[in-house]
Amino acid sequence: MDTGTIKNILLEELEGYTGEGLNDFAYLTANEAEQLYTIVDIAKVREKRLVGTVLVARLAGDQVVIELDRHDKLLVDALKARGVPESQIVLAYRGDALPA
Repeated sequence: MDTGTIKNILLEELEGYTGEGLNDFAYLTANEAEQLYTIVDIAKVREKRLVGTVLVARLAGDQVVIELDRHDKLLVDALKARGVPESQIVLAYRGDALPA
């Protein structure tokens, strides 16, 4: 799959992780120069504000490198369901070899 198509799919799927939840709001942040994308979650639990990065993905050539994924609906599954080949997905958080 070509890089442009993978990027479009990645961004569309990441948008699905954003928005208001039960006690939180999730934001998509992007560094386009580095092709690095994160989902940042801001929550309020028992009157305390909690802020955390829950998903980090980046593009490396024609591959999606998932650096962190703390969701119950994993990004890798969403990408595969959209037709992104497993060979173009690197699960760095599980120890997969990073592209050179």
